[in-house]
Amino acid sequence: MSFLKLGIIGYPLTHSLSPLLHAELMRQLGVDGEYRKYEISPEALPITLPQLAQQGIRGVNVTIPHKVAVMHAMDWLSPEAELAGAVNTIVFQPDPSGNILRQGHNTDIAGFMRGLPSSARNPLQQSHVLVLGAGGSARAVMTGLIQAQTQAITFAVRNPAKALSITSDGQLIKKTLNSPTQLNLVALDNLSDTPGGNLSGFAGLINTTPVGMYPNNIQSPLSSLQLQTLPSHAWVYDLIYRPVETQLLQQAQALGLTAINGLDMLIYQGICAFELWSGRQVPDTLVNALRHSLQQQLEKSPNQ
Repeated sequence: MSFLKLGIIGYPLTHSLSPLLHAELMRQLGVDGEYRKYEISPEALPITLPQLAQQGIRGVNVTIPHKVAVMHAMDWLSPEAELAGAVNTIVFQPDPSGNILRQGHNTDIAGFMRGLPSSARNPLQQSHVLVLGAGGSARAVMTGLIQAQTQAITFAVRNPAKALSITSDGQLIKKTLNSPTQLNLVALDNLSDTPGGNLSGFAGLINTTPVGMYPNNIQSPLSSLQLQTLPSHAWVYDLIYRPVETQLLQQAQALGLTAINGLDMLIYQGICAFELWSGRQVPDTLVNALRHSLQQQLEKSPNQ
């Protein structure tokens, strides 16, 4: 295999562990290559993305805030990306005439579901799950939950008017997958401890927003008072992995709730992306080594 040039696009990228993850993957598999950060503002995306395709780069990951915006720049979308309405992995694929085609994939769906513990995943058909946010990651989460035939999903957002599209798209996903999942939308400000607004009906809570991500570690999308209204068997899944224990997860742990960070989701979605770029199958036996490497890095810089 020739030198494999990979990367990640987003804005900002100070929090990303993807370079370390893919460097370890290449080391473990004996692949010669590099994985670089390409910090691209939303304004520069339409110009910079075509330029990357011409630089011999095999592919890039896509993170906040570009997962939805890049869809319009793709020549082809995978079924998963079309379902989720978001792209987190791009493959630059030369065609026979020498053009570079931009192929959009979504590995967040598989990454999210594989990162969810079986104790939370198995009863989803009888579970009502609360999702904070309605961006690109929320779309991947929604798609995975609908595929799993989750009983109901409620999206809590700052501006419900701007988030109506996610429930509208969710209805199409439900129809495509023949899923009975119920979809709801609520304003985040209404999630309080007042009667009719508490969280007692939710078996799980998923944060897909960047609230609590480094460097804003002390922030949390919900208060401890709000989390206290969750049932004792509930789980809290924060897609953020840096810091490894967000304020939200610390609050959940203090209440005795199951707390899950985004590290395994990062690993599994990264493995799926690497397989698309390299054509290599990543053995399951590497997952523990990857997790150990990332945890070591997080321990060295716990607040970054």
